[in-house]
Amino acid sequence: MKRALLLFAVCGLPVFAFAQTPPAGAPQAAAYTPPKNDKIPPRLEDSADVVKASPRHGEWASIKLASGSPLKAWVVYPERSDKAGVVLVIHDIFGMTASAMVWPQAVGDQLAKEGFIAIVPDLLSGGTRGGSDEVASVNQAIMQLPVTEVVEKLNAALQYGKSLPSSNGKTGVVGFCWGGNQSFAYAIAQPALSGAVVYYGQAPGSGNPYAIDMTQLAKLSVPVLGMYGGSDNRVTSTVEPTTAATKQLGKSYEPHVFDGAGHGFLRNRGTEANYKASEQAWPLTVAFFKERLK
Repeated sequence: MKRALLLFAVCGLPVFAFAQTPPAGAPQAAAYTPPKNDKIPPRLEDSADVVKASPRHGEWASIKLASGSPLKAWVVYPERSDKAGVVLVIHDIFGMTASAMVWPQAVGDQLAKEGFIAIVPDLLSGGTRGGSDEVASVNQAIMQLPVTEVVEKLNAALQYGKSLPSSNGKTGVVGFCWGGNQSFAYAIAQPALSGAVVYYGQAPGSGNPYAIDMTQLAKLSVPVLGMYGGSDNRVTSTVEPTTAATKQLGKSYEPHVFDGAGHGFLRNRGTEANYKASEQAWPLTVAFFKERLK
């Protein structure tokens, strides 16, 4: 059996692995096709069609940063007559390029379907960049974004959301993979948030080996809900020490680990375990925001 060396990124960190190629004529595992479920965000492959067909009002907004540069953000409004809470959506390591199949926008649309105003900033826009589609290597550019720059851009998106006439003034944040890390970090940096959801991301630490930054974690004043795949070895291994640290500090951190699910399960429905995890995690996310953004 042949083996090929693969290099890929998980939450912005390079990972090496050997992929085994079955010998010619060997039986192939049947591909898993998840059932249609419009109560959770669409899988990656369906995201562009979902955004295109959505009955909700979505538009690109230009949010002025402190530097004067424009931050591009996809904003989706719910179909309701009263004021709504705002959820900031932090994209993953794939950014918001056309090749990413607009999955972050589709997550925003699903949140709007649940009654929230969703703001999905392209964190590669602003400054000297025009956005994800103008960057040669999106993954590399995202990994090089300083936390201070990410916080500045999220602060601008937060203030923009609060200024909307249809906003009730409450704001939450959700992030995925690299965006999950940023969601946790932003929960520490911005006490004006009402809650943060972290999908397969980790609390601020010192890299690998992982070590909790207790000084940073002590500043946390925002409830954090965490969603993790049981088979996401590297990221989920940080859940136990984070739980112990937050308990010691008296902070609100509620992790959920879903058996058999891998990294990026909400975006990638290639296995039954990933689909089941998505089916369980998303209602918890919606309930968390409905409670804290009302």
